[in-house]
Order: sequence, then structure tokens, then C-alpha cells
Amino acid sequence: MKPPSSTIEIVDVSHRYPGHAALNGVSLTVSPHEVTCIVGPSGCGKSTLLRLISGLETLQTGSISIGGVPVAVPGRSLPPERRPVGLMFQDFALFPHLTVSGNVAFGLRHRPRAEREARVAELLELVALTRYADAYPHTLSGGQQQRVALARAMSREPDVLLLDEPFSALDEQMRRSVREEVVQIIRATGIATLVVTHDPEEAMEIGSRVVVMTDGRIVQADTPLALYHNPANSFVAQLFGELNRFSARVVDGHLDTPLGRFPVPADATADALEVACRVEDVAVLPPGSRPDGIAAKVRRTSFLGSTTRVCLSLPAAGVPEGVEIHARLPGYVPMRAGDEVTAAVDPRRLMLFRAGA
Repeated sequence: MKPPSSTIEIVDVSHRYPGHAALNGVSLTVSPHEVTCIVGPSGCGKSTLLRLISGLETLQTGSISIGGVPVAVPGRSLPPERRPVGLMFQDFALFPHLTVSGNVAFGLRHRPRAEREARVAELLELVALTRYADAYPHTLSGGQQQRVALARAMSREPDVLLLDEPFSALDEQMRRSVREEVVQIIRATGIATLVVTHDPEEAMEIGSRVVVMTDGRIVQADTPLALYHNPANSFVAQLFGELNRFSARVVDGHLDTPLGRFPVPADATADALEVACRVEDVAVLPPGSRPDGIAAKVRRTSFLGSTTRVCLSLPAAGVPEGVEIHARLPGYVPMRAGDEVTAAVDPRRLMLFRAGA
């Protein structure tokens, strides 16, 4: 297998369907040894971007290069079969009348037989399916079928791998183990890889970098850790976990919130802000046990196995029933409705956004 050396470069790509802008000025680079995940709601442009890279859609605006060689510019594009791209679909798209070897060899039909057989043997060993070379797809498990699809996508030694919702066809129990296997294989090859998924948790688990899209634009691209702790806006923040969200204003250099008064960060420039914190960052403690906390009352609890979800009521002016917030605590926490507690959050865990951003 040849060593990876090619980078995908997408520059200012826009694309329109009749009455709908699918992409608006998207620029992105994916390097060798990098698995980049694109995540976002349905219709945000994720799959359209993959189709443009693979040549299944004609580029309208911008440019796409692989290894420094343009594969698509307006008015001139390489056909899909001439692009150094391996594409894996969410339904695997295996040929039912061909064996495992036949499926993997499909893209190698024009190579000499000995070369074709050697390449197929190499790939089946890579995906641990050598013993299934003569089996047909319907006799394999979903995870095995997925590895056949991956081997076929890699058969022509592509410079780039594109995976469109590759794990969505698997049941929940199988999905995690299979994606770990597949991503481990991909990382071992070092091929620049772009994965489209609708599942934020999946994107964080497998992506060395995660790209968040909405309305045809890239909102933020960063490591999973940075996206989780330093989201660009409340949309990105909420995509990666449940939030408590409050409207707030800056008063006398402080931020007044239902969770208490907090110093305003130096980079906060707006008077009207939205304050958010993740549910796991809310501490729920005995009454009066923390001076920077606020008195709260338990409304209800839900034991979820590894965590307990606690719904709290915080006092708020003009709101007789109080403001509702949620906390997620590790393990089982014996609390009951009506219990009085203290709720607190570390100011470093607060996220501030412009109101409406």
C-alpha cells in the first residue's frame, strides 16, 4: 500500500439547487493521517460537499484540489472514475451477486489478474476478512459487510476516503464496536478521510477534527475538546450536550443570572447576553454548603443508570414557581422532590454568547 501524501483542499465552494442554496462559501482542508468529521442537521450541506469532492455533482463555484492537483473548478472537472477518491455509502451498496473478493476487486477490473488478486488479498487481510473471500454479502453480519465496503473503497489506493453516514445502517449495539474497528483501519492507512455524520457523539469519538455545519456554512471547525468547552455559539454548544440557558444583562460590571452573580469576562462586549452551562457542570450540594451557590429545591429526579438527572427550581424575581434548571450527577443520587439543596457552577464553566447568536 502506498504511503499517504495527499491533502484535500476545498476553497470557497458554493452550490445551489433550484430554490435552495446547499453550500455557501465553504473552505476546508483535510491532511493525511487526519480523520475529519462533518456534523450538522439534515439539509445543512454535508452530503452535497462529499458529492462535489467525489464528482457526483458538478462544481458551480470555488475549487477542489487533491494533492495539489485541481479535480474540480467551474467548467472543468475530472469524472468520478478519474479522481483519486474512495467513496463508502451508508447502505454499503455491495453487489449481492458477487463474492467478497468480487466486490473488492470490482474497481480493479482493468488491472492484470495477478496484480488484482494480490491487491484483494492485501485488503482482505487488512480488514480481517480473508476467510470470507468466497462468501456472498447476504451471509455476512452488518459489521462484516461494512468492512467489505471499506476494502472496496480502498481498492484503487485512493488519496482520499469519503464516508457518508457509514454507521447509520447498523443497530445501536453493533455501531460502536464496528466504528472502532473501521476507524482503527483507516487511521492505520493514514489516508486523508472525511466522514459525514448526523451524530455529534459519533463525530467526537472518531474525528481528530470536527466540522460543524448549518445552513450550508461551516460554523466552527476544531478538535472535539475545543468544540465542547469553547463553542462558537449556542447552536454548537447545544449540539454537543444538554445545556441550561438563560438570558442575562451586564449590570455594574457583573452578570446577573438565576445561578447567581458572576464577573463579566474581559472579552464580553455586548450588554445583552445569553448564558449557558452544561448540565454536568451544575453541582448539587447540601443546603448552605457553598458560599457561591444559590438555594434551590428539587422538583424531580430520574435515575439513568450511570447518572442521575435532577430537575431544580431556582428562585427568580417575578417567577413564582422559580426558574427550572437541570443537573446530571454521576451514579445514583438519593434525592426526592421537595428536598432543599444548594446549586452552584464554576464561573469558568459558564459560556457566554451574544443574545440571539
